[in-house]
Amino acid sequence: MEPETCDDEVSVESDLVTTFKYLDLYLRQKTDLYLQQYLFEPFDFLGIKVMYLSIVITLLIAGTLVVLAGVVLLIATMLPLWAALLLTGAIIFLAGAVIAHVFFAKKIVLQTPTALEMMNRGKP
Repeated sequence: MEPETCDDEVSVESDLVTTFKYLDLYLRQKTDLYLQQYLFEPFDFLGIKVMYLSIVITLLIAGTLVVLAGVVLLIATMLPLWAALLLTGAIIFLAGAVIAHVFFAKKIVLQTPTALEMMNRGKP
């Protein structure tokens, strides 16, 4: 009878060890998923957006200065210089407002997996 009790104890111990291994694996996966989805991914997204934004702003500023000088000189041939500057400034302000609205109107949506996807992960 002693060998049977030893087998029961070993199986209980092995079940406990297996349970702890699964709990450890579960906690590691949840931690990795949390770090990836809620820490690294948003900063990566924001980093890319900031790079694009800096390039677009630089190009817009350079282009705006050149076009502004040309438009002011063009309008100044028909109106006094102060009226040409006011009209050009109003047009640029309106264009900037439209560009800012289009650029910042999109909401940030993180792609988080559903509970069903997490349960079926790794299964064929």
